Amino acid sequence: MQRKSIRHLLIALAIFFTTFVISAFLAAYDPSAAWLAAIKMGGVICAFALGLRCSLTDEQAKKLFEALLYVGGVWAGASILMFILDPDGIYGFEKFGAGRLTGAFSSPNSAGTLFGAMSVMALGRLISRVRSRRESQILERIDPAMAGVWIVSLAALMLTVSRGAIFSTLIGSAVLCVMLLRNYLPLPKLAAGVAAIVIVLTLVFAAPLISVIGRLGGIDNDAAVRATILKSHFTFAMQHPWFGAGPGSFNTINNHIVTAADYSALAVIRAAHNVYLQWFEETGGVGLLSLAILNLAILWPMISGARHRHQMSGRIWAILAGYLVFLLHGFTDYAFQEPALAMFMALLMGCGFAMAGNRSTTHPPHSMV
Repeated sequence: MQRKSIRHLLIALAIFFTTFVISAFLAAYDPSAAWLAAIKMGGVICAFALGLRCSLTDEQAKKLFEALLYVGGVWAGASILMFILDPDGIYGFEKFGAGRLTGAFSSPNSAGTLFGAMSVMALGRLISRVRSRRESQILERIDPAMAGVWIVSLAALMLTVSRGAIFSTLIGSAVLCVMLLRNYLPLPKLAAGVAAIVIVLTLVFAAPLISVIGRLGGIDNDAAVRATILKSHFTFAMQHPWFGAGPGSFNTINNHIVTAADYSALAVIRAAHNVYLQWFEETGGVGLLSLAILNLAILWPMISGARHRHQMSGRIWAILAGYLVFLLHGFTDYAFQEPALAMFMALLMGCGFAMAGNRSTTHPPHSMV
């Protein structure tokens, strides 16, 4: 509570909680679903708090961050193994997205969000280590374990054949490289280095990239389906513009609004494939604003810490870039709505939020130096 950033976060959380309660229990279109959504949201908040509590010194934060990356890397490897053993199913059951890696999640696109974010964060650790050990030989600066996490996460991402996840990962990686290397490499050298890496990765992952290119042929049909979903649900959302129809009410709403004209697009979905539209539909404009305030209360101190905390800036930028992958892919998919993925990212964000404010806890008093 001595940290100003935590006090601001608690104020934002109180605003968010108030609007969530109003939407869930005063404007609920589906009360039972609202209770379930509240439990899930509570779990995400607890995960963030746990990440923060376990990272109140730099040493604790480093251990938690790297442990989470290693756990994610192990899961990426396990997902690849499951895919090799059964590309059309999972745990012996036929899955949605047959022939594409799902990582035990409900869709290949959600798995792509996770593994894309993982690859971006692992890349951040690799760059930070290379950047901070300039007195050593280049091979000595590379962390082989983290390089393994990066490669296996990239491989899992490619096997999802998720266009949106790969695009979001490219943007997240580019932003991360610029933020970490802008003061160390001139722009032409940075651009040349990034281009060389892209060429090498294109050759290594040529086979899955061919599948991605093949899926681009169906992008017009997919866009038409998504447009139908967005139009139908936005029209309904505008009937409840302030506090929405209640958290978790999407399925009830979808069953209510489906018509013969849009049946083929709406009947098979359980999410809007745009987390921002769905949040607006379920919690209204007030809920969307409170979510933006809560994100700002978390992201602003992290960005400030990344700019000024030189010892920890690489890790903070890496977490921010990983979160950017989730934010960008949220426009076309629903990984944020997978509880396991939301809690994993919340743990990382809590860790990064703590890193950004650890100035007063990482340096001993002068009398102890």
